Amino acid sequence: MLSTSKRTAVLLSTAGLIAGSVALAPSAAAAGTECGPGDVKTGFDHHDVTTSKEAVSSVTLSNASGFDVPVSLTAQTPATATASVSGSVPLGQILEPLQAQVNADASLSKSWSLQDPLQLSGPVTLGQSKIATYGFDIVSFSGSQQICQLDGQFGPPNRFSGTVPTGTYIEEYTVPYVPQTVQPTVP
Repeated sequence: MLSTSKRTAVLLSTAGLIAGSVALAPSAAAAGTECGPGDVKTGFDHHDVTTSKEAVSSVTLSNASGFDVPVSLTAQTPATATASVSGSVPLGQILEPLQAQVNADASLSKSWSLQDPLQLSGPVTLGQSKIATYGFDIVSFSGSQQICQLDGQFGPPNRFSGTVPTGTYIEEYTVPYVPQTVQPTVP
């Protein structure tokens, strides 16, 4: 899928005065061109678009008491996922088409702050441990961008690839609680 945008461009034509009249340049459509000078075409290789999860940390809440306990976990490791791009096209020129064509939630960065609450389901029942892994949803992509030249034709493609965070995630699961035994130290 491609997206085309228009850069503001002013073309000055040095059309001469012929017999007291002004000669006007023909429009882009009349000249059989494919684009207007300054147009930008950005496309993504959809077979190269992948999603993944980037874990930050995990937290465990165990219940060895005689009753069910409510869940209350918070992030214990702060982290930030930041968008990156390689190639000759700046990230600022890719982000809007990326949001339109690949993932509307693509952003420059997403963060987990220390003590952000981890929203989990239900209480932890007696004899169980609830483990929550949290992190970032990431999209990897590649594509190309072309800029329309003064001759009304798109120039050569400029290739790029990169990653962007699209959100945060929490995965939880429950396992049987296994008490840890402390081995005595021998002097």
